[in-house]
Amino acid sequence: MDKAKDDFESASDEMEALLDRFEAAGYNGGAAMGGAMQAIIFRMAIGAPDAATALGFMGSCMSTAALMVTDPDETEH
Repeated sequence: MDKAKDDFESASDEMEALLDRFEAAGYNGGAAMGGAMQAIIFRMAIGAPDAATALGFMGSCMSTAALMVTDPDETEH
């Protein structure tokens, strides 16, 4: 596996674990996910070279997530 793919998988796994910890600690699910998403979107926006790149990246992520929801193996955590 190349480094970028490995980093992607590790970051995804770590975010899932963080959200699971929030849930176990009794955080409001919507508030916890909203805060996490806001932080990630902010970091992406300030790191992107322009707004179009940031929007394209967000669209790609949302599209991939929507496809993952259709796979029952992906929706169990």
